[in-house]
Amino acid sequence: MKTNEMFTRRNEIQVRLSAIADAMEAEKREMTPEEKTEAAALQRELAAIDLRIQASTNVGVQAPTKSREVMFDEFLREALASGKRMEYKIQREAIKTTTTNADATIPVTVEAVMKPLEEGLILNKVGLKLQTGLVGSYVIPGIGAITASVAGEGVEVADSEVTFDKLTPSPKRLAVSVKISNQLINQSAGVAYQALVDQVRAGLERVLNLRMFTCKQSISDGFVGPFKALAAAAGVSAANVKTMAQKKAAKHILFAGETPTYKEIMLLRTAALCKGVEYLNGAYVMDAATAGDLRCTPKGAGGGRMILEDGYIDGMPVYETNYINMGTNKNYVGFGFWGYQALGQFGDMRMIIDPYTAAKEDCVVITLNADWSMTTLRPEAFTIGECAGGGSGSGSGN
Repeated sequence: MKTNEMFTRRNEIQVRLSAIADAMEAEKREMTPEEKTEAAALQRELAAIDLRIQASTNVGVQAPTKSREVMFDEFLREALASGKRMEYKIQREAIKTTTTNADATIPVTVEAVMKPLEEGLILNKVGLKLQTGLVGSYVIPGIGAITASVAGEGVEVADSEVTFDKLTPSPKRLAVSVKISNQLINQSAGVAYQALVDQVRAGLERVLNLRMFTCKQSISDGFVGPFKALAAAAGVSAANVKTMAQKKAAKHILFAGETPTYKEIMLLRTAALCKGVEYLNGAYVMDAATAGDLRCTPKGAGGGRMILEDGYIDGMPVYETNYINMGTNKNYVGFGFWGYQALGQFGDMRMIIDPYTAAKEDCVVITLNADWSMTTLRPEAFTIGECAGGGSGSGSGN
């Protein structure tokens, strides 16, 4: 039995002994004869495992002394030495094999990938939590407006209609592949682990941000954020959006110049609010060039305050990403209340170690497969502005 298998079995024994103790305490009784026999056998097995762990690691039985980076390197070398294509499920606490007889545990967890990933998404900017391991649907409420009515004494009050937005996630499989050379694996402890985590996070960050903010019309798989549909809607000049009715109808607003004015920027926000949307994690989205221009553009003639200061426009954070314009020849500025945009990862993440595909390059290919879904709960919570003169239509990164 390998060391990691011994630790796994040791944990299983402790869980079973705890379950017996919980039953005795809950039922206020002594152990049954069957439980005594089982507990004695488990304790003997536990003592034997502890001796084996001490002999093989020369440490105590509390935990391995090796870092997760070193343990991952050793596991990866062991997997490559077997010469087999192996698949693993990344779970909350461990990765377990699904295509071999062993139940190997290696130190890569959901948190190792998802926590740094969250910092590269707009969720972190507006204070939302990235949801992982979902089953069925999102774990957030989608509720429309509730209208209260006032009536005099003795007058029947009509029922208010409460509309619950239908949350129907449609998960799509995202795959991120990382090539790691055998030289890198053997070079030094911890390098392979960090390369895997960093590259997987960066790959997921790129594809999720691209799909969340894209205005590109050729994407037709439904895995997109709120701006694609808004960019496809007919644009209306900002100068013609004056009345309340016009603001309620505005989805795609055309700015007069290449850089939006303070009034035009504020119109994006008020157009959403006029539709009855509550403040819920509001933020602007624009590319880095537009953000740079707004840092140098006064709010009014002769004013000393700029439209964009310290990453905020009138208290609303600004999220910079060139993906909003990628694949188009236009320059967009978006605004939304991002509490109405759901993003979640469903089920297990699956990692495949493939020593064959890139064998000629002396590399191993590690592929992470995961099911993701993004759903716009209230499309009216988002508006988009289009700058005159178009844009570069390209860009990368955040």
